[in-house]
Amino acid sequence: MPTVNLEYLNVPVPAWLSVLFVACTSFTAWLLAQAIQRAGGTGTYYWLIVVVWLTVQAGLALGGFYQTNLHALPPRLVLGALLPVVAVILAIVISPQGRRCMARLPIADLTAISVVRVGVEIGLYGLATHRLIPELMTFSGRNFDVLSGLTAPVVAILWRNQRLSRGGLIAWNVAALVLLAIIVTLALLSAPTLVQQLAFEQPNVGVLRFPFVWLPAFIVPVVLFSHIASLYQWLRHSESTSHPKK
Repeated sequence: MPTVNLEYLNVPVPAWLSVLFVACTSFTAWLLAQAIQRAGGTGTYYWLIVVVWLTVQAGLALGGFYQTNLHALPPRLVLGALLPVVAVILAIVISPQGRRCMARLPIADLTAISVVRVGVEIGLYGLATHRLIPELMTFSGRNFDVLSGLTAPVVAILWRNQRLSRGGLIAWNVAALVLLAIIVTLALLSAPTLVQQLAFEQPNVGVLRFPFVWLPAFIVPVVLFSHIASLYQWLRHSESTSHPKK
């Protein structure tokens, strides 16, 4: 295995990058809250869970939990951030109550959540210029997820105004999921762990730090959930005569 360059693991980060990622995280949380409230849900428990989760992740990152023992299996970021949120999403999808909640979420609001991907991609490019992530994780490399963010408001407006077909919406969600899967794969294979396969000269160390850890711990799971919920509504629609919520 090639030697991993960890020279930039603890370098100072420009304030604007930290502010941008905090803003993206807050915006993502707010967009999901809007969808939940429009579906008739209450935001009290939601905000409590979000604040607690983000605080825990901030504490782990600031305490160096994700930056130490990089050869652990499973990787600490996977164990401490990714597995819990994947478990929550699976619980929602599997449970009848969770599926009922997904069925009530407005599709336009779920689609609008992807707008945050534009800000995230700008942030990733900034992290790459400061050598905290590899260039291949940006839109100048192999990551074209910014297209999902740029097209999201158009898709949301067209759907809300009934000018987008069912097939068009499904195609957009599938394409956006593919783009999301690509950047997640690139990020995992570029991280300095035992499973690293890419970017040994400039590994993905940025997401191990605060506030950038909120990207894999919160923003990405919320975006993933938004696509799952949208596609679930269409699957449910194909088995009934009810039309998915706008």
